[in-house]
Amino acid sequence: MAVQQQQKKQSAAARHATETIDMAIKGAQAYERDDLVARLRGAKQILGDSSITVHVVGEFKQGKSSLINALLTAPICPVDDDVATAVLTEVRYAKALTASAVFEPTAGASGAGWNETIAPSDVAQYASEFGNPGNSRNVRRVTVGLDRPILSNGLVLVDTPGVGGIGSVSNASTISSLPRSHAVLFVSDCSQELTESEVSFLRTVQELCPTVLFVLTKTDLYPHADRMLERDRQHLQRAGIEIESMAVSSEVRSLAATTMSKDLNNESGFPALIAKLNEVVSRGERLALDAAITHVHSSVEQMEVVARARLAALADPRQSAALLEELTKAKERADALRDRSSKWQTVLQDGFADISSDIDFDLRQRTRVVVQEAEKSIDEGDPAKNWEEFEAWLRQRLAGEALENYGLFVKRAKEVAISVGQHFDIAESQVVRAREVAAPIELLDGLTTDAKFAEKKAKGAGMAAFQKSYGGFLMFNMLLSMTGLPVPMAVGVIPGLLLGRMGWKEEQKRALEKRRSEGKTAVRRFVDEFNMHFGKDSRDAIRHVQRELRNSWSQRVAELQRSATEALAAAQEAAKSSESDTGARSRAETDLQSLASLKARVEDLSAHLERTRAAGLSAGAAAVPAGAAAAKAAT
Repeated sequence: MAVQQQQKKQSAAARHATETIDMAIKGAQAYERDDLVARLRGAKQILGDSSITVHVVGEFKQGKSSLINALLTAPICPVDDDVATAVLTEVRYAKALTASAVFEPTAGASGAGWNETIAPSDVAQYASEFGNPGNSRNVRRVTVGLDRPILSNGLVLVDTPGVGGIGSVSNASTISSLPRSHAVLFVSDCSQELTESEVSFLRTVQELCPTVLFVLTKTDLYPHADRMLERDRQHLQRAGIEIESMAVSSEVRSLAATTMSKDLNNESGFPALIAKLNEVVSRGERLALDAAITHVHSSVEQMEVVARARLAALADPRQSAALLEELTKAKERADALRDRSSKWQTVLQDGFADISSDIDFDLRQRTRVVVQEAEKSIDEGDPAKNWEEFEAWLRQRLAGEALENYGLFVKRAKEVAISVGQHFDIAESQVVRAREVAAPIELLDGLTTDAKFAEKKAKGAGMAAFQKSYGGFLMFNMLLSMTGLPVPMAVGVIPGLLLGRMGWKEEQKRALEKRRSEGKTAVRRFVDEFNMHFGKDSRDAIRHVQRELRNSWSQRVAELQRSATEALAAAQEAAKSSESDTGARSRAETDLQSLASLKARVEDLSAHLERTRAAGLSAGAAAVPAGAAAAKAAT
């Protein structure tokens, strides 16, 4: 698809890094290191696919779609007076205006769904609540391609459905993709201060995404926008959420684009937001370049180990014994890393055992609070009258707590990944690739509550009232007849009615207490079932990430082990060669010179990135290092 085949403009630094990786791949192929070839190709893919994803999130009708349209000065995302966005809408760079929709597979079908090209004018029919109510079309995502300079460096803006409370369906799908997002713009308007649910949502987002920016919208409609922004900042500060914040007006930005007014554009607040997005793009490219540098540097060093060992054995055969002893120890150290009892394996296992225990405890503690709140709510009302609303609240609360529990898991998993990396003597860090969470609201949709009690009407209250009334009537008249007073029998109706009314109330109260008790029982059963299902999903996610991290580090260990083994073998073979074997020495020296030149390219690029960081420039803003051309010529 044209939308997916994004024509991203690579910076000079990225092109230089790509060329360096290609050269390193040729070197690894010459050394028959298929493991290093695969690793370097992965690094090249990171550079080629380094889209910078920014999610725009917030409650309903806060101006998210208008914000994106104003950023791009194009009516791409549907805007409506009612709820507008129904599904995720991606906007990325393309030379021509294009659009496509990704559909979910039908119920019971396997596979990842399918992609279909749509007319750009029909985007609202797929992405908006008006054109696609309740997502009846079963659309997973709509993608729009647009030619705009702000998108040309890989920026992808994602318009999301309204949060609708931290546990809504749309919010669950949004949360699941945030660990792979480079930044999040949280949008709220000037009509009111940040709510408790918004602050709670921001706290979860901060756990999942490295960069979060608070954007206050619709400043043109409210004269107190500055005061509202300051109050929102105070709310965030009290909640311990430290993020940047700014105020913008999409309407003023659109007017500035129409009138080509620079003053209006500055007044809109968008220049500061665009500058921040450019920083995010630059930081994303730097991360990709840093990863590429790390992979190339590590791969070249491992090839150097073999070449250096061969040359050392050829150059001075008298030192062969000492060299072989040193290389044997290096191989033993590499072998030790692969042992199940090695320190990094222990740190990994212990770390994830702690995570599993803490996450399970955290989830149970959260659901316990939900149960307490639910029981208090039941005691304050009649479950038979408001059970449908109460159940919706219960599902939303549980989904919200589950999402915060997932945020804690992602944070802890990253901490363990960093701890494991510190036990390796290689200059690289592994960032755990967060698993996509199963949206809790979907899990909750599959669970049902036993609410039959809510459908039953209070029966027997009338009979109890009649029995009390009749019994009171008979008793009163009997007492009167025993006294012999000439009182009409009809007078006994009054105390009978009073006793009947008392009996009716008592029966009503008894039935209400019974319904409340059954309601509490239903809540506990529902929460227990939720704990069982979500707990299993959480444990599966923990095992998945642990296995993924273990495999990643095991691959690095295997590389080091292979390099140590081949270096030892090369030295042993060279030690057997004749001292006059000048051809072998010449080849080893040539290999080392080529690897040194390749290393020089990497070091030049690394120094270039450090200089641009210090100067506050983007990774590709300055020229490629001058030493790069000489290094390329040398290879």
